[in-house]
Amino acid sequence: MPVATQQLNTPIDNAIDSLTQVVAVGCPQVESSKQAIDTIEAVESARRLTAIAAVDVLTSIDLSRSFYDHGHASARVMYAHIAGVSSAEAHRLDQIRRMTSAADIVDTAWRNAELSVDKAALIAKAFANPRTRDQFLLDQTWFVKQARRFGTKRLTKIVARWLEVHDDDGPNPGNDPSFEKRRAWLAQDHFSKAWKLDAELGSLQGSIFNQIFRAYVKAEFDHDWAQAQELHGADTCVDLLARTNQQRCADALCQIAEDAANSDKPSAPVKRVHNIVWNADTYEELLRRWINAPARMLDPDTYNITDIDGHPIAALAAFADSLVSSLRRVVQDAAGVTINMSTDVRLFSGLARHGVTLATTECYWPGCSVPTSSCHIDHLRPAARGGPSDQLNGLPACPRHNWLKERGYTVTRQPDGTIIIIWCTN
Repeated sequence: MPVATQQLNTPIDNAIDSLTQVVAVGCPQVESSKQAIDTIEAVESARRLTAIAAVDVLTSIDLSRSFYDHGHASARVMYAHIAGVSSAEAHRLDQIRRMTSAADIVDTAWRNAELSVDKAALIAKAFANPRTRDQFLLDQTWFVKQARRFGTKRLTKIVARWLEVHDDDGPNPGNDPSFEKRRAWLAQDHFSKAWKLDAELGSLQGSIFNQIFRAYVKAEFDHDWAQAQELHGADTCVDLLARTNQQRCADALCQIAEDAANSDKPSAPVKRVHNIVWNADTYEELLRRWINAPARMLDPDTYNITDIDGHPIAALAAFADSLVSSLRRVVQDAAGVTINMSTDVRLFSGLARHGVTLATTECYWPGCSVPTSSCHIDHLRPAARGGPSDQLNGLPACPRHNWLKERGYTVTRQPDGTIIIIWCTN
């Protein structure tokens, strides 16, 4: 930093020295609300002035094209790298730079520190849209007025509405772009065993789901409140509720799925079955611990508590579930082959299918990770050549590899459970 500091202009140098002294002394003790307000306003003014200087630096670097000297693609990229800020933060500053260089009224408000960085970045979103830029330049005074009048949350809605009205699509746009980008993703962290749900819904979909979700969350809250009132009476408050708001939201989401599965008119009927795959030693050890017998070390090489697709389940949760759910005993040999569940039928179905799916958690083809629940049950030796429909002759295969096996490949299972796939040229 000493070399860089010597290259700074004297005004910036002096400003850094002043701020360094302020930080060294520390914030004065706040003794009244007026003093608190004055302190907040002073610190925020300093932040805004610093942001103005940052945008000016970006402008200067962009005009000089000095970012090329260090091999950077733009002033924004160079700023993010040298300053150590996120690309998103550098992008915000760069959008403000572009806006203030073309919009004189907004630039005046910005340089007078009338706009926070958040509000200026919001307004810059409207300027950044090339289809609305000409209208933006006509509405500069209106934007500054809205920024002075409203907080960031309200201003976000105002800017979004302005963009919707003034974009080329007009006040009656076509298809909802957010609907086209809808997605949902559910995955498990193998270490914590927690499931993470991430989704984006279309504007109408999201609005409908939000109403349903909020109603379920309220029902969970009412339940907790009623329970707390029974214990604490008039002293009941949020801090005394059994669950946090985040926990109630998670339980509400699960309850929505539970109610959907139990609906008398489901769009996708689901038979809810508890299929938990246990290693016998693991289950026996948890039984021992349940009756307070001395605990024994579990073997990590054989320890197993998963669902059909191999997703791990927390031991205590799975054991508690086993105490209230029906169990099916399935016996497998050392090679992982399910035995004593075969049935002499053409296709794998019912218990025979369940027996085969327990042999592996995904398609048996090397390198394929399609989960068992999405696989077909493949005859290793085709039924047309006398292959029986039992667990010794079956393994889960995804549709693609099930099709591929019938076109020149021979699959055999060794006594130790190893699968050998051979391409037959004849």
